Amino acid sequence: MDSYLDRKADFTRDLVVRLDGTDPAALARRTGLLEVTVRAVLAGDGELMSWEVVSACLAAAGVEGGDVAAVRDRWAAAEQALWEERGDDLRAAFERNRNGKPAKLVESHRPRIPWRRLTSRHPVTFEPWTMPTFGTARGLPDPATAGDIREFYRLLAQLREWAGSPRQSEIEKRSWGTLPDATISAMLQKDRWRTTSDRERVRVGYFAMACGLPEAEVARWVEAYERLRHVAPPDDLARARAEAAELRRRLTAAEAEAQDLRARLAAAESRRDPPPPPDTRCDRRWWDPRERRSLSAAVAALLFAGGVGAGRAMGAGGGTADRSICFSGTLHLVGSTAFEQTADAIRRGYEALCEDANIEVESIGSNEGVRALTPANAASTIAMHDGHIKPDSDEIRMRGFRGFPVALVAFAVVVHKDTNVTGLSVRDLRSIYTRDGGPAGWKRFRGGADVPIRMVSRTEGSGTRTIFEEQVLREPEPELSSRDCRRKDEIRAAARVIRCERSSQGQVLDTVNRLPGAIGYAELHVAANTRRYPNVRILALDGRKADAASAAANRYPFVAPEVFYTHGPPPNNSPASAFLTFLASDSARKILQQAGATPCVSRDALISAPCQAT
Repeated sequence: MDSYLDRKADFTRDLVVRLDGTDPAALARRTGLLEVTVRAVLAGDGELMSWEVVSACLAAAGVEGGDVAAVRDRWAAAEQALWEERGDDLRAAFERNRNGKPAKLVESHRPRIPWRRLTSRHPVTFEPWTMPTFGTARGLPDPATAGDIREFYRLLAQLREWAGSPRQSEIEKRSWGTLPDATISAMLQKDRWRTTSDRERVRVGYFAMACGLPEAEVARWVEAYERLRHVAPPDDLARARAEAAELRRRLTAAEAEAQDLRARLAAAESRRDPPPPPDTRCDRRWWDPRERRSLSAAVAALLFAGGVGAGRAMGAGGGTADRSICFSGTLHLVGSTAFEQTADAIRRGYEALCEDANIEVESIGSNEGVRALTPANAASTIAMHDGHIKPDSDEIRMRGFRGFPVALVAFAVVVHKDTNVTGLSVRDLRSIYTRDGGPAGWKRFRGGADVPIRMVSRTEGSGTRTIFEEQVLREPEPELSSRDCRRKDEIRAAARVIRCERSSQGQVLDTVNRLPGAIGYAELHVAANTRRYPNVRILALDGRKADAASAAANRYPFVAPEVFYTHGPPPNNSPASAFLTFLASDSARKILQQAGATPCVSRDALISAPCQAT
């Protein structure tokens, strides 16, 4: 009894005994699975069901402990026998495929050996999935209950929890690279409904399959996506009224605090004596540096909450523009990879002024940084975001995020020097990135070399990519077609262009530097490091050189403010409040200028026009 069919039959018989004749319809109701799925499990029809599905049936029937372990052993033996019996054909198909990637040659073997059984692509080997740990109140979400596309994606996240919350890297392996880690992260974003597409429908199917669902269940999720893809979340009038009431409450509290601060300032001013002799002591409370720091930080936090910005607090302090507001403890700056170099310069400058302060910079991407903000870390975490978050987003409307523009950042479109191109018009650039078909080689452009165009882009969720798409291209980039950036993947051979994605600007620049014909984009001053990137050339756009300082005058299109966000107004005397106040000082402006960035807050505490939200 060593064959796959024998092992599978043994597993099925044992499972039926453990379930003790439980009615399939009842199991379907308890598990949330389709009745056809439950009947297939009990009858042993079709492919061997995933352990996610089998364990759900066992839990619904009340089977637990040693009985579950015994069923698991028989299931694993059947899975192993399936590979030993049929794996050679699949391995041979991949060897003929050369690149070790799924293609039509391999597709023919899928019904006999499902992809989800494998987690190593090349050479093809059998590796059982990581044993999942299921929650106690486990229930398969029903996509039919979603009323709009946002609810659908919320259920998609619950499907992942049902499958034992596999890591994104694990899902990438289960999908054979069809769902890269960054794509999974973007799929589970809260506002993912804004970018629905046919390509997303395919991804939903792969995601459901990677969570252990059979084809009948996968089809249910794909159909639900197709039904809801154009159903945007409705405007909830009651929610809007609740938001307005909360905003009014916050405004009233802010006005009361402002009145109290004005009274304290007036009282302090009235206690000031005429200029004293050198040995005369002034009123300790007003001139005590600790009291001065506390009061300034409170003013900064209050005005920041009201949308004025911490810069006005510094400007109103009279003669304190060059004094840093220090804190003791740790502040986390998370987010943009494009701003990492400048953020590190600010960190070093601040820590030199404030010995007890510790700032940790973690560049994880603009959108990931914003998602890291919570009410619990409002005092100690600031998210660095390329550009302003849209005013109608959930982060602004529902969660009360507050943005403080710090510096105007210029981004550069870069190419490998062997393209022989020194500049492009924005129109030509859009023709390269158009989704409808454009030039495949650089020879098409004046002076261009006879090499193919290879696009090296940032992954979804990148703030730099969002700015590039919205301000320069005015449309989304073409679909992903390559993992190595050199040639199209075989499963994407029909794609028009060669386009790959990288998760940081450093990876983009490294790839462009070593890959002939490559084009990408990154923050200007990082891209201008000729010692590290000797083969990278920065392109002029419409004859205008990349420059943030003169962006308003020369109308260079690829610039945006770096905005620091907090979860609501930071508490008085907190690390976040103190640091935001410091950013409006002369010391911070000098650090930004030395790092090659253009400060958003001027000496008179006003935010420059290019840095303001449009």
